[in-house]
Amino acid sequence: MALTFRRFGYLGAFLLTLAAVFFAVFGAPALSGTTGLQLAVFVVAGVLELLGGFGNPIRERVGALRLVGTGHVFLGASMCLGALTGSGLVFQALFCLSGLVLVAFGVDYLLGGNYFEAPEV
Repeated sequence: MALTFRRFGYLGAFLLTLAAVFFAVFGAPALSGTTGLQLAVFVVAGVLELLGGFGNPIRERVGALRLVGTGHVFLGASMCLGALTGSGLVFQALFCLSGLVLVAFGVDYLLGGNYFEAPEV
């Protein structure tokens, strides 16, 4: 089964839904400091994944692989920011390592998808 970009569009919609639920539950005061920055980066990742997953003029102009790759980089950065707010050294190390792996996927997609399996259009 060939991978398609549509799944990244669903991922983007899911990320944006999670961000909206977080804001609805915790409100604006919870967005101070690192958490606010993390959520902003998370939302940018969701938008980029959504734009890369479904057909639109931006995707046609920039390219789906670039949009998804940039979304992965932002999502990985958000995870690394989340590691800063967590407690416990093991949690922080694992969460940061996961984010860096996602950044590696994103950078590979930005460079053309040579090392990791790139989806078909």
